[in-house]
Amino acid sequence: MQELLTGKKRLPGFSGKWEKKKLGEVAEIRDGTHQTPDYVDYGIPFYSVENVTRNDFDNTKYITHEEHSFLTKNYKIEKGDILMTRIGSIGDCKYVDWEVNASFYVSLALLKIKKEYSAKFLCHYSNTAFFKAELKINSLHSAIPMKINLGQISNIRLKMPPTYAEQTAIAQILSDMDTEIEHLEQKLDKYKMIKQGMMQELLTGKTRLI
Repeated sequence: MQELLTGKKRLPGFSGKWEKKKLGEVAEIRDGTHQTPDYVDYGIPFYSVENVTRNDFDNTKYITHEEHSFLTKNYKIEKGDILMTRIGSIGDCKYVDWEVNASFYVSLALLKIKKEYSAKFLCHYSNTAFFKAELKINSLHSAIPMKINLGQISNIRLKMPPTYAEQTAIAQILSDMDTEIEHLEQKLDKYKMIKQGMMQELLTGKTRLI
């Protein structure tokens, strides 16, 4: 990942010098509501930092349809956007690959990537050492909990392939690897459960060896 996302390793068929950009040049960056909403038992999902860090968008808090309509009258989360943590945990990114109807809190930044750039590439790029160093430089060092303001997010420097095609090719390889890792982790969890069951049988004498 570090090799592909820094240009040290190039995919066949691509050439040209990587470009230096700032995040504010490749994305429109917004934050969520600054006011804590009135939560309800059922309604519209309301995302915060924990949903991104846990990668769990099923177990959320909820707000009313009326409040959601008010909060999203100027902009809203859409499929293809990126959610990035900016308070407490900073720089964790989630590519929105599902049809979404949700609002979000000020602790998250919404990155609407311009059409000539790949959102998936940028989401993977957020895991590079260079990006994390840029986060540290631009964050509020005295803030507790950790915090990075929207203006500083815009100032984060990037190094990107010169073409959209190369960006998407890199992102596809890394996404395929993520999918394979997920499948392997699911297998590992399955075998751990089988082992646990066998262990209980063997160590309690319920099952005897022949």
